[in-house]
Amino acid sequence: MAEELIKINVLKRTEKEIEIEVEGEDHTLGNLVAKMALRHPNVSIAFYTIDHPLVGKLRIRIVSDGNREVGEVFNEVLESIKRDVNKLMKVVQEKLK
Repeated sequence: MAEELIKINVLKRTEKEIEIEVEGEDHTLGNLVAKMALRHPNVSIAFYTIDHPLVGKLRIRIVSDGNREVGEVFNEVLESIKRDVNKLMKVVQEKLK
């Protein structure tokens, strides 16, 4: 059985809204996902909260504008992050040669 790297719980999901909880993550991931989501043309609201730093549970909430299903939008946001990280990795690798 493959080990789960990040534990995610879907707290709420409708056609326009998704709220997930990510255990063991902090502001670094929350800020990245929320800011990238806000760049998406179909996102109306995106933010994250952390109830308490000692609990270690990040909550991310994304609300779409209703023109697209929020799950599709969320996947596009994550793919966008992945593309940007891959670009960064290429630049860093080239500079370190």
